[in-house]
Amino acid sequence: MRTKEGIRVLSKEWLLLSADMEYACLRIVPGLTNPISESDIQTLLLASNCRRYQPLTEGIKQAISLLNTLLSNPTAPLPGNPVPIAQRHDASVLLVVEKDRMSATAQITADWGGKYLTSEQLEQAIQSSEISQGVQAPLIAAAVLAAKEATPGTLLRLPVAQGKAAVNGQDTRFERLVETPAERILKPQELDHGRVDMRDLGTILTVKAGAQLMRRHPATQGVPGFTVTGQELPAKHGKDSPMVAGEGTFLSPDDPDLLLASRPGLPRQEKNGMKVDDVLSVKQVDIRHGHVIFEGALIVAGDVTPGMKIKTSGDVVIGGFVEGGYIESSGTITVRNGIIGRKSEQSDEFLCHLNAQGEIHASYAQYAKLEAGGDIHILTQLSHCYSRSGQDLKVGDSGMRKGHLLGGISIANRLIMAPILGASAHNQTRLQILGGYFTHKEQEQALRQRKQECREQLDKLQDLLLKLLQLPSDKRNPQTLQKIKLIRTQRLEESKLLDEQLEAAQEELQKLMAEMDIIATQHAFPGVEVEMAHHHYRVDIEHGPIHFAIREDQLQLTPYEPHK
Repeated sequence: MRTKEGIRVLSKEWLLLSADMEYACLRIVPGLTNPISESDIQTLLLASNCRRYQPLTEGIKQAISLLNTLLSNPTAPLPGNPVPIAQRHDASVLLVVEKDRMSATAQITADWGGKYLTSEQLEQAIQSSEISQGVQAPLIAAAVLAAKEATPGTLLRLPVAQGKAAVNGQDTRFERLVETPAERILKPQELDHGRVDMRDLGTILTVKAGAQLMRRHPATQGVPGFTVTGQELPAKHGKDSPMVAGEGTFLSPDDPDLLLASRPGLPRQEKNGMKVDDVLSVKQVDIRHGHVIFEGALIVAGDVTPGMKIKTSGDVVIGGFVEGGYIESSGTITVRNGIIGRKSEQSDEFLCHLNAQGEIHASYAQYAKLEAGGDIHILTQLSHCYSRSGQDLKVGDSGMRKGHLLGGISIANRLIMAPILGASAHNQTRLQILGGYFTHKEQEQALRQRKQECREQLDKLQDLLLKLLQLPSDKRNPQTLQKIKLIRTQRLEESKLLDEQLEAAQEELQKLMAEMDIIATQHAFPGVEVEMAHHHYRVDIEHGPIHFAIREDQLQLTPYEPHK
C-alpha cells in the first residue's frame, strides 16, 4: 500500500494472479482511507502486467462494495478468497464463407492478455473448414499482424481466401484496316480541319490491288474460375468465325488472318469480311449525264440534281449535294454535303428518297425520305424528314455536343440520339423505337392463344376420360380409351413445349424493350412525341439532358449521364 497526497490508494500488492494465470484477483483487506471507484481498479489493472486482461464487471463491483464496506466498518467479515476482477482469453477465430462462395473471411477476436493468433492456428482453422481454394499467404500474414496489433477483444473481419470469376473467351473480332467513305470525307468536316478535294474523290476513296483491308483476331479460350470451396466455375469459349474473302479480295498466303484487295476499287465491309467493288466515277448526276444503274460502287464528285435516279450494287459516295431524286444502294450511301429535298405539291410525298441496305451518312438532311437497313448518321441537322433505320439513328458529332433532330418522323430499331430533340417552336417531332416489338408481340399472343386452346382440349379430354372410366368395365371400349389417353399425352407434351416457347418469347420481348433508348444529350422540347414498343409519351415541358427507356414495362424518363 502506498500514499498519494496522504491518501492510501490501491497498489499492485493488492493484485494477485490465480494459480492457472487465468484470473487477476483483488485482495480484500482493510487499509483504505478513502472510498474507491471502478476507475481506481481500471487504473490498477492498466499499471500491471494484466493490462490486456478482460475486466470482469461483476467482480469489480463486488470488490468495490467489499472494500468500501471495510472502510466504513473495519470489523466486517472478510471474504475467504481474493475477488476475480479480470480474465485472460486467447485469441479466437471463426471462418465465414460468403453466400456466393467467392470469398472467405476470418472473424478474429483479439486476445485478452492470452495467446496471440498465429499463422499456424489460422491455417489449421482453414484446413478444418470447407475452404479449399483461393487461400492467399499475404492475406493470412496481414490478418495475423492486424490481430496482434489490435486492442484487446477487438472483433476483426479480414479476408483470407478469394475465389476467381470465370473469364469468358472473346468471339472472333474483325478489324477493318481501311476507312469507310463516311470516315474519310465527313470526319475532316466534323473536326473543322483537313480538306478533301472533291475533284480527286475517286483516288482518295479507292484502294489499290494488294492493299490490306481487314485483320481477323481469332476467338480466345475462356478461363475457368473457382469458388473458395473448390467448385469450378465453367467459362464459355469465344465463338470462332472464319474470315470471308468477298469479291475482289483474297486471304494473304503468308497470313491467313489478313485480307487483301485483289483489284483496285472501293472497299465495302460485309459480315466477317470485305469486298472490293468496281468503281464508276462521275463528275455529277444530272440531266446531261442521265440516270446511273451500275453493278459496283459509284463515286459522284459533285451533286445529284432533282429527278435523277441512281441504283448500284455497291456503295454510293457523293461529294456534293443531293438535291432530289432517287438513290438506291445495296451498300452504304455517303453524302459529304447536305441532302436537300422537298415535298410534292400534289401528293405531299418526298421528292428526295435514299434507300440503302447498309448505312446512310450525311452532313445534314431536310425534307427527304431516308431508309437504311443499318445505321443512319447525320452530322449536324435532320429536319422534317421521314427516316427509318434498321439499327440506330444518330444526329450529331462524335461527342454528341452539336446536332439537331426536329420535325418529321424518325424510326429506329434500338436507339435514337441527338443533342437536341424538337424545337422551341414546339414542332411536332415523332420518334419511334420499334425493334421488332409488334412482330414478336404477335408471335407471343399466337402462342398464348394456342396455349389456351391446348388447355381447353386437355380439359375436354380429361372429362371424357373420367366419364369412360366411370362406366362398367364391360361397357368400355378399350380402343376408344387408348386413343383418348394417347391424344391426352400428345396434348400434354404440346402444352409443355408451348410453355417453353411462351417463356422464351416473353424473355425476348423484355430483352427487346430493355435495349430501346431515346436520348437527348442537351435538350428535349415540347412537341416531341415518343413511341417505344407499346408505350407513348408526349413531351409537354422543356427538358435538359434526358433519357427515355423502358424499365419494368414502364416508360421512364431519367436525366441523361454520358458514360465516362
